[in-house]
Amino acid sequence: MKIRNTYKTASITFVFALLWLLSGLLSENKNQTVSKSTLETISSVTVLKSEAQLHSKKIKVSGFTEAEKLVNVRAEIGGRVISTPFSQGDFVKKGDLICQLYIAGREAYPKIFAPFDGYLERVQVENGDYLNQGGICATLIDPNPMLVVGEISEKEISLVELNAKANAKLTSGKEIQGVITFVGTSADRVARTFRVEMSVENVDRSIRDGISASFIIEGNKIPSHKISPAILMLGNEGQLGVRTVNSRNEVEFNRIEILEDTLDGIWITGLPESSRIITVGQEYVYLGQTVQVQEIESPEV
Repeated sequence: MKIRNTYKTASITFVFALLWLLSGLLSENKNQTVSKSTLETISSVTVLKSEAQLHSKKIKVSGFTEAEKLVNVRAEIGGRVISTPFSQGDFVKKGDLICQLYIAGREAYPKIFAPFDGYLERVQVENGDYLNQGGICATLIDPNPMLVVGEISEKEISLVELNAKANAKLTSGKEIQGVITFVGTSADRVARTFRVEMSVENVDRSIRDGISASFIIEGNKIPSHKISPAILMLGNEGQLGVRTVNSRNEVEFNRIEILEDTLDGIWITGLPESSRIITVGQEYVYLGQTVQVQEIESPEV
């Protein structure tokens, strides 16, 4: 009888112990689930509700100045020079006599005329010199307008249009303004760049031919956002971008391209036209995480 009661007591004790262990495991799993859920939403971030604006990319180009008209005036027939009415540096008008030749046995003397208004950059011959057929009598230049010429990469050429505004700075420090008058269609076979020309008024001849210059072209206007450079991040593959949140408040990474860097922020492209950009807390969240969101409309950039 005592042995039977002992077995009965032991059995009841075992059942209670088993129930206690199971309740502890269930409670632990429940706490783990709650903790995990809480962890996924515990981070709080501030986001900028940004709407894209049309903004032009500023394309920087290195180049040089080049006279629109610069020609070597050549003889169509050989002969001895008997007259050069103008000197180096003189201004001549279209049709003015530059060189006159003598050919033995001919009554008419061949004449070489200026093909356009300009300045004699160089007179190549003197009286008594023999000028062969195709030889250079003089070099004539028209410095107005002056061109600023450069090469643009195949990645950016689609952003440049004729008559786009441009600004240039010469090595002397002088700054000039003009418009784009030529955009190349065929790329350089080696560099894969396209020639562009900026035309500048040069009535006073203060801009000389062949000077190094850098110029900035105002490209096409494209949808872009203005942000603080402080919120830029690198993606897993080293690409530049920013973190955003979607309509479900989940963290995403968007690759971007910088259009322009200004004193009060940077203009970027690559985001949807309507974006929620994380401005505070982006370094404490991870992709796909659901976060608590505080929205702002106009941040201090």
